[in-house]
Amino acid sequence: MSYEEDEYAFMPALGKALADPSERVRTLDGWRIERLGLIQGAGGDGAIYDPLGPEAGGFPMRPGGTPVYSIARESAPGSPVAVLVHPGDSVPVRTQDWGDRVATPSGVAVVHATPRRSWIEPGMGILKRAWATLHARAAEDGSWRLENLREMLERASVDPADWPVEPVEGDFANGWLMIPDEDGTGTVLGVLANPDGSNTTECLDAEGETVAILLLLE
Repeated sequence: MSYEEDEYAFMPALGKALADPSERVRTLDGWRIERLGLIQGAGGDGAIYDPLGPEAGGFPMRPGGTPVYSIARESAPGSPVAVLVHPGDSVPVRTQDWGDRVATPSGVAVVHATPRRSWIEPGMGILKRAWATLHARAAEDGSWRLENLREMLERASVDPADWPVEPVEGDFANGWLMIPDEDGTGTVLGVLANPDGSNTTECLDAEGETVAILLLLE
């Protein structure tokens, strides 16, 4: 697959960053690659989904935790174009020629490895923090994301009336937030996504093995 003028144009820079993961943030070829931390949890598999959406993607967990990275243009570090979930040991060098659509109607995508007691519950903490962040941003850049989230919560019969509307400083500053899960034993990543939908695409190493999953946010 050619990466010159397509939605995977960041792949060469991403491969360089993963080959030398000693730095948390790398800026390469116009792309900003940031290591966000580890997805941890009691589940043997992780999930990528919108807690208010109808479908999910999955990935096998790496023992000890699965690294995740954000990819953004150097000129727009606060608006990631993708998140990489890297359960494999080797470096991804290319993507599959196809991906899977993942509905993200709330505009919030979540990555976690917490065994689900309900569809929404593992992402509830992220939704609450996003709710507060979007309240603060509504006065600055309009309220369409907030109103969209409000509508999706209503459709899911979730009442945010008692949720905080004052954000925690730094939340979603670069479009993402990682917090402990509800049990306090794992981690959950939340990312501001496109309400019109996102895509997941498998990434392959030099041997053609699937070693990572990309969540495309644009």
